[in-house]
Amino acid sequence: MTHQVYLVDRPVSFSAEDDETLLAAGLRQHLALPFGCQSGGCGSCRVRLAAGEVEYPFAPSALSQGEIDAGYILMCLARAKSDLTLDLHQPPQVEELRPRKLPSRVMYKRMLSHDVIQLMLKLPKGNDLRYLPGQYLDILLEDGRRRSFSIANAPNGETLELHLRITPGGRFAKWVLEEMQEKAILRLEAPLGAFYIREDSARPIVLMAGGTGFSPAKAMLEQLLPMQNARSVHLFWGGRAQEDLYMGAEVRAWAQQYPHFHYTPVLSEPDAAWNGETGFVHEAVLRSYATLSGQEMYLCGPPVMVQAGKRAFLAAGLDADHLFYDSFDYAFETWPQLG
Repeated sequence: MTHQVYLVDRPVSFSAEDDETLLAAGLRQHLALPFGCQSGGCGSCRVRLAAGEVEYPFAPSALSQGEIDAGYILMCLARAKSDLTLDLHQPPQVEELRPRKLPSRVMYKRMLSHDVIQLMLKLPKGNDLRYLPGQYLDILLEDGRRRSFSIANAPNGETLELHLRITPGGRFAKWVLEEMQEKAILRLEAPLGAFYIREDSARPIVLMAGGTGFSPAKAMLEQLLPMQNARSVHLFWGGRAQEDLYMGAEVRAWAQQYPHFHYTPVLSEPDAAWNGETGFVHEAVLRSYATLSGQEMYLCGPPVMVQAGKRAFLAAGLDADHLFYDSFDYAFETWPQLG
């Protein structure tokens, strides 16, 4: 049976069959929809169900109970059981930022810490690549798989900065470190994802990052901080030891330069010389904010951190409509191709 899917505040709709997910149906009909892993793990395709009924093949693990209670669903798993109305909760300009494939040339690589590589890519002249700070790209591998990385710099039309963590199973980062040739050509697809600052809000922003989850936060900060009449921004960046906060000096310099920006580093395994915040980074946020009812939260980093933060912040009064996140789910290091 065919159902019609309507979009809040949009003049378009699309049809969905009983046996296809809402995401597959929308992409088949060329809509610009947010998505990531397409497996229910990352939460990038989270939208609010304003009307109608859906069903899942299994419970959506990326959604907290608070998000479910607020009416959110995952389009990559949900199938329509009736006509639907969805609130994409994304700005209209996203329609103009459809992903496309293009080549890039490696400018340089350098170690930012013992296990993080900074990879700088040069875009071709006249590429006109547009993206929102916080979005990510896919490196297209020769075997048909793809590797996802957040873009770590605000748009400049010329370069893309990536932060690659070296992990035991991270074959791409190992290849970049040990085998990639100077000035190598990498093919990529961008922009992707629904993690970006919502500019229609005036709420104070709290960014919470873990490890290389700092990379999309960095892109956001590069755009946000110099703006006139900028919103208040507070970054909490968590790591095990000080070396994990691999650009801490640059962030501290921003905190000195911009009075509306505050920075709180948090270490879970500090040495004796550390006198800052310790423990889980989401708990440091709650120690600084007795209530989160007036804040806008952006979470980026490991899935465990993101899940813990979502549960805690919604319980502390955060409105689910002002909660955004990018979960670096290592179970999906290479996303499936669109199809």
